Amino acid sequence: MGKRCICEICTCGRHHCPHRPWRPGGDMGPCMITSYNTSYKKHPLQLRESCKPDPSALRSEEPLSDKTTFRTDYIKHPLDKPYSHPHETYKRPTGEIDGMTSYNKDYTAKHAPPAQLVKHTGQRHVATKFEGEPTYKIDYKKWPLERMQPKVPEGWCPPSQPFEGQSTFTSDFRKYNEPPRQSLKPDQATHMSDAPFDGNTGYRDDYIRHQLQRREPREKECYKAPNVKFDGMTTFNRDYTKKDGHKTESCKPNTEAFQSGAPLDDLTTFKNDYRRWNGERPFVHQPETYVKPEGEIDLNTTNRINYKQHPMQRVAMVKPGEGRVMNPGNFDGMTNYKNDFKKWGINREMPKPREGWVPSNQPFEGCPTYKAHYITHSMAPPKSMKPNASALASEAPFEDATMYRTEYTKKAASICEAAILDSGVSKYTFVETDNRGHKQYKPIWERTTPLRRVSSATVPKIPATMVA
Repeated sequence: MGKRCICEICTCGRHHCPHRPWRPGGDMGPCMITSYNTSYKKHPLQLRESCKPDPSALRSEEPLSDKTTFRTDYIKHPLDKPYSHPHETYKRPTGEIDGMTSYNKDYTAKHAPPAQLVKHTGQRHVATKFEGEPTYKIDYKKWPLERMQPKVPEGWCPPSQPFEGQSTFTSDFRKYNEPPRQSLKPDQATHMSDAPFDGNTGYRDDYIRHQLQRREPREKECYKAPNVKFDGMTTFNRDYTKKDGHKTESCKPNTEAFQSGAPLDDLTTFKNDYRRWNGERPFVHQPETYVKPEGEIDLNTTNRINYKQHPMQRVAMVKPGEGRVMNPGNFDGMTNYKNDFKKWGINREMPKPREGWVPSNQPFEGCPTYKAHYITHSMAPPKSMKPNASALASEAPFEDATMYRTEYTKKAASICEAAILDSGVSKYTFVETDNRGHKQYKPIWERTTPLRRVSSATVPKIPATMVA
């Protein structure tokens, strides 16, 4: 059978080599073997000390009482263990698994050369100066605009003519003496007639009542039981038959971490490509040292010479004027409303007594017609239509035979060999890790060679953007 990697041993499609992670959709991700993973060593890190104060509570030397309201009020009752259906023990299937799939048969490994590096020459620069004028300056020119002066409101002057007391409403709309409009409301009095009531209608005069014949009852057919035996086959059982469904495969990727026994090489692309060059220290201009001038400082400034201190005077209060001066005089309270609309003497109309009604001279006995004519009867309360809340109990034993238990039989599920690799029950043993990062395994019944350790220096560096 030969050596096989995890990708070839897997039968469920969920196990792959560590450097080829699987993503939803069936495609493979980029190669995870980089110079960082293979060259940088892992150093132990120490946790930083927290600046947060100690959150421990204040303690007391007194013993803690465990008596709570829950323990004192609520009593613990014994609980029965719920029924759990016991599962059958797993039985390992007999025979060997055929690992040949259509994927391994049709899609073979291809070896492609690494991609060539494309180096750009850089941005081109023009030596001459750009001379041009944009369209904004040509189309949009600056025009001289004059500043508009704000309008100053004129001062208010009181009128010289006296107020006449007549408004535009009084002068334009004059009152005319018109009679009141006749009311369109109908008279509430009922029109009575002395003639006797005539009950003859068109239905009574034109339609004659005829004698109806007696309808003969139809004989009811007697039920006849069928002679054919009842067939329990329905359209559902006939059209929809039982199908054998397979278990849905999980799309979860493999979470196993990549491990290698080869020693770590600290040579990286950064150390190899970028070397240290001897650089000269840049020139730093040294400023001249400060020299204190000779003589004393003249503290007389222009502020002290030109602006002298004068005695302060209290500011006088400026009171605003009285505003518009009104002409005092006698106030005339006569308005057009008081002049045109006068108050008329209206007497309240008293209600008229009904004709023929004579009040009773006898005192009220205290029993109205409602109590005299309507007698209360004893009535039982209506029966509630609400169903009884008690559950229907039965003494018969519970029948747990369902259609699932009677018709569906349990199928034995096989375990993928890639899931139990590096364990005691696996049929494969680890041999080596090739130069592409694939872990190679061999069946235990075949002859194996001693483990060979592959150094990371012999592993070719594959770019991260290249798919293996």
